[in-house]
Amino acid sequence: MKIDLTQARATVRELAEALEALDGTDVIERPSREARRLNSQTSRTLLRLAHLGDRASVEIMDVYHDFKLRDDPQPGNDH
Repeated sequence: MKIDLTQARATVRELAEALEALDGTDVIERPSREARRLNSQTSRTLLRLAHLGDRASVEIMDVYHDFKLRDDPQPGNDH
């Protein structure tokens, strides 16, 4: 068995790129239509980043569970 983390690595790469793009973004504090639009877009992006982090975690846990199923002996199986 080979551990395959291809999906998790792709998700983490996507997350890292999005984090880099968002890092340093200015938040517009004045009340205007443009400020609301940009801040709303930033809010959606932050939610997407949280989702990507969760997705990477789930993808890694899937690999972990596959590994544990193969690693743990089956009950009643002495081989």
